[in-house]
Order: sequence, then structure tokens, then C-alpha cells
Amino acid sequence: MRTQIRSLATAAAVATACIFCASAWAAEGAAPVLAALQNLNAWLNSGPNAKGWVDYLNLPALEAEAVKGASADPAVIAKTIKQLDSGANGLELAPFRNLRHALVEWSIDVVVAKAGLPQAALESESNFQPITDADVAAAKTALEAAAVKLDAFLTASGTNGTAWKEYLRFKDLQSQLPSATPDAAVLKSVEQRFTADQNGLEMPVFADVGTALSRFIHSLTARRDDLRTEYAAQLKGLADELRQYANDLTQRTQHADEAERLKAATHSEEAALAVGTRLGWLQNMRQAPALVSAARNQYSFPNLRVAMSGRLVAAGVEQPVDDVAPVHDVILGTNIKGTGRTVGRLAVQLVPNNDKAELETMLVGTTRTRTVGRNGPATIYANGTTQIQGRKRMVVDANGLAALPATATATTKTTITGVAAGKGGIIQRIATKKVYQSKSQAEQIGSSHAAALVRQRVDSQATDQLGKAQADYLQKLRNPLLRRREFPALLKFNTSADFLFVTALQANPSQLGAPREAPDINTAHDLAVRIHESLVNNLAAALLSGLTLKEEELQAKVIELRGSLPEQLKSEEDRDPWSITFANSRPVTVAFNDNGLQVTVRGQRYTSGDRDFRAMNVTANYKVQISGTGSKLVRQGELEIVPPGFVRGQGHLSAQQVTLRTLLQRKFGKMFEPEIVSQGLTLPGRWEQAGRLDLKQLQADGGWLVMAWVKNGAPSQGANKVASDVK
Repeated sequence: MRTQIRSLATAAAVATACIFCASAWAAEGAAPVLAALQNLNAWLNSGPNAKGWVDYLNLPALEAEAVKGASADPAVIAKTIKQLDSGANGLELAPFRNLRHALVEWSIDVVVAKAGLPQAALESESNFQPITDADVAAAKTALEAAAVKLDAFLTASGTNGTAWKEYLRFKDLQSQLPSATPDAAVLKSVEQRFTADQNGLEMPVFADVGTALSRFIHSLTARRDDLRTEYAAQLKGLADELRQYANDLTQRTQHADEAERLKAATHSEEAALAVGTRLGWLQNMRQAPALVSAARNQYSFPNLRVAMSGRLVAAGVEQPVDDVAPVHDVILGTNIKGTGRTVGRLAVQLVPNNDKAELETMLVGTTRTRTVGRNGPATIYANGTTQIQGRKRMVVDANGLAALPATATATTKTTITGVAAGKGGIIQRIATKKVYQSKSQAEQIGSSHAAALVRQRVDSQATDQLGKAQADYLQKLRNPLLRRREFPALLKFNTSADFLFVTALQANPSQLGAPREAPDINTAHDLAVRIHESLVNNLAAALLSGLTLKEEELQAKVIELRGSLPEQLKSEEDRDPWSITFANSRPVTVAFNDNGLQVTVRGQRYTSGDRDFRAMNVTANYKVQISGTGSKLVRQGELEIVPPGFVRGQGHLSAQQVTLRTLLQRKFGKMFEPEIVSQGLTLPGRWEQAGRLDLKQLQADGGWLVMAWVKNGAPSQGANKVASDVK
């Protein structure tokens, strides 16, 4: 009997394999399911219960649907998932678990293809996975291990480590770990210390504790009794908000009325926030990962794309070389001294690399020397010409800038202009003969020494330049965002032969990126920037929510970032200093629509001197257009300054609100001027030598701000390849 079962299983496996071969093209979306089925069949073939499991899980019907790909019947998939969730003995084994995981992910794809994401959200209710005691224990073990490493690190750091422990409330954390019922409120207050903007917290030894602590807190939260009920409610809410989001996105681009399009733009930003919050909850509770992934695949595209041409990159790197330096060397026992002048150029070229940006700098030039060499009684006078070439590769990725060791070649030719040895005679003739006999060997050694000096020079120059750039990147961007756990979900640099590209997705687990890919650049360009409003809104939410910002703090930050304080932000001598406490939700938002820009600042509290004011929102609307070589933003009407939820014609402002509105009109009116004009773009630092960049494309629509500039009015070579290269 056992032999017959094995024969049947073998036949089934062979038949299944044939189906795989014949129909793989039709089931590309179900590839993980097909692989899991193949592995399960092979595993069952080695056991006595193959036919029983095949029938119990309805594998023939499932296989028939799997080869249909996205056109499969969701009911058949759901039936097998239900059986896999039945709790029958053996289903906890890896081949069954792997099949279930693949089926759940595929089922979401099938439902999305047939009925859309909202329906997929509703049908995910049956995929609830309770968080077990083992899950909580695993999260706790990971936290304990990270805490032990941090404890050892801080203990070894002496008094500085003691100060860190006090700041991080490390004793509170350690007191909660042994408890069978840890206090989530205490743990959350400790977690806030690990995500503060304090230098050093970006280090892995700190970040690992923060990440493990967050996961442990979520695991404790997920153990509550009503999680299944909350899960169902979250899915229902997500389905509704996905429908609303899709409708708002359609309205903001297709509605005939501009005012309605702007209204839909505001609604779509609110809907994106709601959808992102639901997805963040599901991710934190470890629920519906396939649904979360499908939603992000559909509605969270990169929200920043930058393209810089090779010649614009070169403008900040390339420079002429013309310097004079003393020559000191010893070749074949001859002590050589003199002067050398090097004339050449430092150039750069982009190296195609799809995984990171890669550049190669090249120092090419000629060094001419006049030297005097002394060896015993002989003095040798010579002129030399050395052709030099040094190269250094640099790479840029999300971690910053790095460089490979320099390489160099040199070829030296010398002309002997004189040899003096004593008062002439035989000694003079012998010395002259030896000098000319060793000339070729001396030139080879000289070439080797010159190449070493070039390598040293290129390495030294690159170290100086890269060191500052790397420090700025770490201190001003990467480390602050890492500390807050807000580093972009995607930050990619890559290069083609003509362009350096930057692609970013700024969105934490509770946020969405752009709902669609960026528009194309429709003009030749040296610099193109495409920003989706979600990048600004997500960063503002991460960095400003609930933050109190005083006037002097804002001024200091602006000076730190740009080196000077704009006139609009300078304090008024006869006015009290002010502060703003940003709203906890959507503190600053922008919307790009109909070649317009809308900016809203939401403050939940303001102060001016000793006066204290309640919440007020400030909104400015601009139209944007190209003006000559630059841009012009024209404000549409006065600033709108109203309390949250205020509807014109349905209420009146209080005396205090009128006072605050007058104060904010004066402050924000200086920032949001009636007309803002730019004459073009001049890049900072070394790139200032590129000159002014002329604006050739400017559009603000559908949530995207698209800008493209050309250096000195002429496109770079290869810049017409815009549609494919800049994506």
C-alpha cells in the first residue's frame, strides 16, 4: 500500500513538473507559489501520507489555478489557505508554512488584479495572525541582547557612559526586562530617549537597542485580547480610505474646475496620511504583510529624482594645475635637487554603475625639471620632462562618499646638460661615461618615483575634499535622520556615462511616497529636479510635529545651513521675540497643482513676548512660471490665516484671534512675499564656478514640482537622452 501511495505521489510530482514547464509563462506572478508547491510535492513523496495531504489541501485544484497567474480563482486559493490554517498536526512544518506564506501573498495580488486594493483589504480579514507568547519572548530576547551590548559599551566609556545611561533612563529599561508584565508606558518613555536628536544615537550600539525596544513594545501591544477586532476595523477603514484616495487622485487631475482640483489635492494629502497610518499599524502589529506590500507597490513611489549631467559634475571638480615645487630625490646613489613645474588639468568622468554613483578623477599633465645631481666627485646638470597621469575612483551611496586608492603612471625623459668631475681629464671622461650608461635606468627609477608622488598627491587632494563632503553629509543629513529613524526608505545613487542620478523615497512605515512615477523631463538639461509634495510633507511631519521653535533658534539654524540670514527672517528691533509650536499632525504641508504652489503652516500654539496664543493655520497660494532665465512666484491674494476647522461665513474670530492674525500676517507676510523672483540658479561651493544655470522647464501639477536647468544656455552632450536616463 505504501509503495502504491509513493507511486501516486511520484506521478503527481512528475505531472506537476510538466505543468510547471509548459505553463510557467502564464504564471509569472505565482512563481513563489509554484516553487512552494514543487518543494512540497517533492517532500511529500518521501513520506507515507502524500495522498492524504494532497486531498486535504486540494493541491490538484490549486496547481490548476496557479498556472493561470493573475486570472486564478481566489476562492480556490482561499480554500487551501483555510486548510493550512486548520491546525492539523504537521501543518507547522516548514514546507506547509512556506506554501501558506506564498499563497497569502499571491492571493492579495490576484484580488488586487481582479477587484482592486480596497477589496483585497476586506478579504485580508481571514489572514489574521495572532502574536504568540513565543513572538513576544523572541522580541524580548533580542532587546535583552542589544541592551547587554550597550551596557558593556557604556560601562567601558567611564563617566561619559554613566551620563549616557542616566540620559537614556537605562535603569528603567533594565528594571522592566525581568518583569512578566512590563509597563508599556515606561518602555515608551525610554524609547523616546533613543529617538532624540542627540549626537551619537545614530551609532549601531544605540540604534539596535532602540529598534529592538520598539519591536518589543509593539509585540506587547499586539498581545491584547481585542487585536482581532481592531484588525478587522483597521482593514475596513483602510478599504474606505483607499477608495477615497483613488478618487481624490483622479479629481485633482481631471476635474474641470481649478478650485475643485485644489480641494481634491488637499483631500488626497489627508487620505494619503490616513492610508499610511493604517499601513503603519498593520506593519507594527505584524499583520497582512502582503497587503501592506501591495499597497506600497501601488501608492508609494520614489518622491525625489535628481539628474546632474557629467559636465555639471565636472564644473565643480575640474581645474587647471600649474604649480612649482622643489625636487628632492636619490637615484642610483645620486643626490638630486632642483625645481619642477607641473602644468596640466584635473578632470573627472562618470563611470556607468547602476548600484551606486561612480566617478573617476584624472590628473593629466607634464612636469619639467631643472636639477643638479651630486655623486662623489661628479656633478650632473640635467633637464627632465615627465608625462604624468593619476586616477582615482570615488563612489557615492546611501552611506556617503568613499574612494579607492589612486593609481598613477609616469614616463620621464632627461637631457644631460653637463657633467663636472674634478678638473677634467680621465676622471671627467669616466664620470661622463657612467652618467650616460646609467641614464636609461635612472629614467626608469625616476618614472617610478614620479608615479608614487602623483599617487600621493591625488590621494591627499581627494582625502581633503572627500573628508569635508562626507562630514557635511553625515552631520547635516544622514545622522540626524538616522537618530529619528527617518532616514529615507530608499536612497540610491547611480551613474550613466552622461548623468549622475539620485533617487529617494522619504517615507517611514506610517507614510506613503508619491502615488505614481515622476513626470518626464521634456527638455535638454544639465540639472533636473523632480520633487513630490509627499517628500516635503513627510519630512515636515517627522521633524516638526509638536516641535516648539523659537525665533532665535530658527535664525541660528538658517545661518548654519546657508551661512547668512535672509532679510525676511531678521528680528524687528521694536517687536517682541516670538515662537511657534507646530501641530502634532501635518505641521507643514505643500501641494503642487495647476502650476501652483500652496503652503500651509499649522501652529497649535504661538507666543509673542509674554503673550500666549492658541492654534492658527497660515496658508499661502502661489502661481509659478518661468521668467527669463529664472522663475517667478506670484501670490494669489492675501495670506489665509484662520483657526483649524474655521469655515468662512460660519463664525467670527475672537479678539485674541484677530490680534494673533495681525501678528502672523506681519511675520509670515515677510516670508511669503507677494512676488518671489529668481534670475536663475547658482550652485553653492565649488559648483559656483559653473556659473548661472538657466531654467528651461518648470511645472507644478499632480503633486509634482518639476524643474530643469541648462548650464550657460547650452545643453550638455547626451542631455537629450532624458526620457529613459533620468528615471
